[in-house]
Amino acid sequence: MNRWKQFLGSALALGALVFTIGTAPAQASTEKPWPTRPVRLVVPSSAGGSLDIVARYFAQKLSASLGTAVVVDNRAGANGIIGMDVVAKAVPDGYTLLISTGAFTANGVLYKKLPFSPLKDFAPVTQVARSYGLVMVVNKDIPAKTVKDLIKVARGNPDAMNYGSSGEGSIIHLGGELFNHLAGTNFQHVPYKGSAPALQDVISKQISMTFVSTSGGLAAIKDGLVRPLAITSDVRAPVLPNVPTFSEEGFPGMSAISGWYGLWLPAGTPQSIVERTYRAVASFLPTTSVRQRFDELGLITVGISPAEFKRFLEKDTEQQRRLMKLSGVQPQ
Repeated sequence: MNRWKQFLGSALALGALVFTIGTAPAQASTEKPWPTRPVRLVVPSSAGGSLDIVARYFAQKLSASLGTAVVVDNRAGANGIIGMDVVAKAVPDGYTLLISTGAFTANGVLYKKLPFSPLKDFAPVTQVARSYGLVMVVNKDIPAKTVKDLIKVARGNPDAMNYGSSGEGSIIHLGGELFNHLAGTNFQHVPYKGSAPALQDVISKQISMTFVSTSGGLAAIKDGLVRPLAITSDVRAPVLPNVPTFSEEGFPGMSAISGWYGLWLPAGTPQSIVERTYRAVASFLPTTSVRQRFDELGLITVGISPAEFKRFLEKDTEQQRRLMKLSGVQPQ
């Protein structure tokens, strides 16, 4: 009897081993090859803006890493909501990606009703980069070379001064209203469909002021098309060493305004594709060439994991809520 039990136990163990070995390839083969065709990278802003500049460079690197074309698709409007909604409603097969800024979390706080949930309808991939904050720039006709000069001009012309933003609830909008609150000014808000047209109207002297990222506004600043007054970061940006921080100018509260770039897939995308996308990005973000290019744009590479990025988004949503309360911007 004991020999029979030993034989039966051995046979069952052997059968289980054969079953495991035999079925493992079958299970692995159910994972479809990816990618087998071009991937779309949705950019929820207009061409030429800071996000677009970063996105196009990023698309080139991601294309090389994935071994397939990555096509940039600009879908501007409504502070990025139009483009974000395109991705939220896309088939979750790994062929539609979203690259966006902090407007992603800000929209969830600013708008009472959205066609999607920022934290539920997207699969976080990674935070690509963060910036040194935003630079306040004025048109060349504004007689101000410092923040204090600008405040003096604004108080003397309370109804004539305005600022452009990339849309309601954008980080530029929050920055403008926070500055109004801290400085006691009344710059009127003029929303645009992106940061690029807002900057263009400062250059053409149609509006008084805007805030630009170091990636999107650097060329205009260095070419002398606009006058930079201060940057929101805690330290001066290496690419703009002569531009003081708002803290140096007496407004440390402006350091709450910061910028970052992230990457998402639609919710429901297979986790294996999310991870493979992350690994593709992580393979080139730390390289010397990418770091140098991001340095030129005034950006710092990040590249955190999907799980870490998810936690970051939850914390940033709360930060946006505090910032909106401080700036006086009301949910719509």
